[in-house]
Amino acid sequence: MLIRRFSLVLLGLAGAALLLAGLAFSAFAGPPPGSPTAAPTVDRLAAPPTVSNPTQADLGAQLFWLHCQPCHGDQAQGLTDDWRAQYPLDHQDCWKSRCHGDPPYQNGFILPHTVPALVGPGTLNHFATAADLYTFISHAMPFQAPGSLKPAEYWAIAAFLLRGHGLPVAALPINDSASAQRIPLGATATAPAAAMTPAEVTPTPAATAGSPGGLPVTAGLFVVAGLGVLGAGWLVLRRARQNA
Repeated sequence: MLIRRFSLVLLGLAGAALLLAGLAFSAFAGPPPGSPTAAPTVDRLAAPPTVSNPTQADLGAQLFWLHCQPCHGDQAQGLTDDWRAQYPLDHQDCWKSRCHGDPPYQNGFILPHTVPALVGPGTLNHFATAADLYTFISHAMPFQAPGSLKPAEYWAIAAFLLRGHGLPVAALPINDSASAQRIPLGATATAPAAAMTPAEVTPTPAATAGSPGGLPVTAGLFVVAGLGVLGAGWLVLRRARQNA
């Protein structure tokens, strides 16, 4: 009788252990692969991602974000209503008094009501060549501090915009007017290139058998085994009481 009771106790403990293990695996595994998840919100005001061994246009992307994006937009789409809506609520009306309207904030400046797009159909078409583009931005931009950047920085911004117009990477870098004079803007693409899109959030890799996402099957096996052992122990106990 003592051995039988000891066996029943062992069966109960084994079943409980397997059941708890299954529940633990299930909790660790999280939702099964393919379950819908909330899409992360992309911060369009954030700096573009840095890359190893950046090209001239990559450097220009960082400079564009710092000096040009606030007015010309994250897609170089201009100062659109959608772009202004990305800013904090009290900064969305650029032309109100004490902002960039009349009068501006102390030591500030009045912003034009139209800030043009720089990438897309019909943009930059008043510049015949990349050299003309460089000449203009190096003398007139940024709007509040014209000519304040270094020549290499202006060339990098120009390269970034040219890449956005589809200029092949092989044509870059450009560092002087002679090489830029040979790049006609009218011959470049008018659709934004991939380089102009906001930084993408790295997708989560698909779950594999060795990853937490591949654990639901293992968890299920543990639960089934635990329930089976507990059921067997219950049957043995029931028969023992019937024979007593």
